Amino acid sequence: MDKEPAGKSIAIIGYASALFLFFHLIVCIAIFGVAIILNNGKNQPFAAFHLRQMFGIIAAAVIVSVFASIIPTGIIPLLMVSFFVLLAILGLISALRNQTDELPIVGPAIPEMV
Repeated sequence: MDKEPAGKSIAIIGYASALFLFFHLIVCIAIFGVAIILNNGKNQPFAAFHLRQMFGIIAAAVIVSVFASIIPTGIIPLLMVSFFVLLAILGLISALRNQTDELPIVGPAIPEMV
């Protein structure tokens, strides 16, 4: 069994916030903020990688929610948010396996911040 990387629980909390995208975006952002605060000042590249991935998902969800009122049918924004939750689940599985796999679409778009 591989050794647990530092910050694995923080990465899991970050991805768990995506489950609240269906309930309320503010709750999702608040839980994600808690994960960022927990990682603040720590040198944990594993957690930082997964938090960057989740930041991309939340940023895309915010953009979709802003433009959701323009779209005439409500099913399209719901499908898009469901896609972002699916991406978060893929990231969560990656974090649980102690891997740093980039997520499709949002992963390559988020640059590494030192």
